[in-house]
This record gives sequence, structure tokens and C-alpha cells, in this order.
Amino acid sequence: MHWQSVPVTVTRNPRARKVWLKMRSCRGIEVVLPYRVSASEVPSILERHRQWLQERLADLAARGEAPGQSPLPDAVRLEFLEREYAVTYEEGDRPGLQVESGRLRVLLPRGEAGAGALLLQMWLVDLGRCHLVPFCLELSQCHGIAVADVRVRNQHGRWGSCSARGGISLNAKLLFLPRPLARNIVLHELCHVAHRNHGPAFWSALRQLDPMTDEHEAKIRTAWEELPAWTKWRRRDLGA
Repeated sequence: MHWQSVPVTVTRNPRARKVWLKMRSCRGIEVVLPYRVSASEVPSILERHRQWLQERLADLAARGEAPGQSPLPDAVRLEFLEREYAVTYEEGDRPGLQVESGRLRVLLPRGEAGAGALLLQMWLVDLGRCHLVPFCLELSQCHGIAVADVRVRNQHGRWGSCSARGGISLNAKLLFLPRPLARNIVLHELCHVAHRNHGPAFWSALRQLDPMTDEHEAKIRTAWEELPAWTKWRRRDLGA
């Protein structure tokens, strides 16, 4: 597939100060323009970034996530659990997902394939509540950090967060990470219970709990791009 055959969507952002290019998994190129840049400039902008577009497209194609390809996986590998689930799809009267001895059976009405990604996301959140909540509570108790509560959601922009009252919210996508990286992220949020910013005291506390913080942080920064496309799609993207 050549990058020039990929669908292009142009949007405007009043807060944008420069042009942003994004290659969306299974969808195409998104061009975000400031209001001062004319849409007529889009072809030349794309041409100037030809090499990046070709490299990004090749990367997505190798992962089965090039524009036009289905985001639905044949298997889901969760590094946190060291477990892989085979996924099969069948036509059904209504959307549904069943877990059968390590296999996911997804039922979808005809013409509603997009709903499969939402079903998998909901399954991932349920699995996260079973495994990530006790994992976080164990770490909080081990290090003497009191938390108000722990919740798991399918967050779209961050691995986790800590509320002003000490509530921890974790992203179900943490299940895709090796346990040491997930542990660093959970400890990161636990440190925010006492340190509300990313100042020197915060980093000192985190490095004390995880001496490999700098190495883990470097890997975490690139891990988001490696997540499967279906985990990052929203309801408006799926047409479900």
C-alpha cells in the first residue's frame, strides 16, 4: 500500500500552533491545522513528510493495522498475566463476548463488526479489575501508602492518575505491559498521593521504591505506540 492511497482527514484546532500529522491505525492520515494554515497546503505538507508517512505505514502494515485492515485481533497477548487468548468471531443476534477456557468467542450481528472492539475493551476492563486492583492495593499496603479507592478504566490518554483525595485510577491497558513496567506506573500514581506534582521530592520517592525508574520510564514512553489499535479506538471511531 502506498501512502498516497491512504484516506486523509483534515481537522482544525484553535489551540494548534503548528501542523500535526497522525497516522491512525486502521483508518488513515489525520492532518491537524492551525487556522492560519490553508487546507490547500495539505498536499505539499504530506509530500514534505513522505518518508515519515511511508515508514509509519509500513510499521502499521507489519502489525496488521494499516488503513483498511480490521482492528479486530485473532489473539490477545497480555504480558502482565503472561497469558494469551485466542479470539474467534461468529455472527449472532446481538453483540456478546464469552470466555471459554482461554479463548474469547465474540458474537456480532451482521454489519456490526466495529462493536467487537468495544466488547474487547469492556472485557479488558473487567480483567483489569480482577488483577490490577489487588496488585495496586498490595503495593500500597507494602509501602504504607493509604489510598481512598482503586478503579480501572479504558483511559485514552494516560496509564493512570491519582485524585486529590487519594483515589487511584488505572488504565486497563496496563495488562499489555510486563509486570515490572506496570509496577512502576502503579508506584508512580501511589507517589502522587503524597506528592501532587513531578518535582524533585516526587522523583526521589519513586526512585526509592523502584531503583530502575529511569530505565522503566524510557520503555514506558514508547509502550503506548505498541498497543493494539482496538484498545485505543473510541465509540465514535467504530460506528457502533
